[in-house]
Amino acid sequence: MGFVVLPKRWVVERTHAWGERWRRMVMHHDRKTSISAAWVWLAEAGVLLSRIALAG
Repeated sequence: MGFVVLPKRWVVERTHAWGERWRRMVMHHDRKTSISAAWVWLAEAGVLLSRIALAG
């Protein structure tokens, strides 16, 4: 069958690219997964807030 492009893959890749703008997301060395998850949540919240600010 070979390689097939998935229709929503770009959404996931775009979201990861937004998260990688935060240096903490790229260079995280947290021992607990809950702390890493909190940083992901904060980064995504920052992205959403900046997008809301641009839209309004």
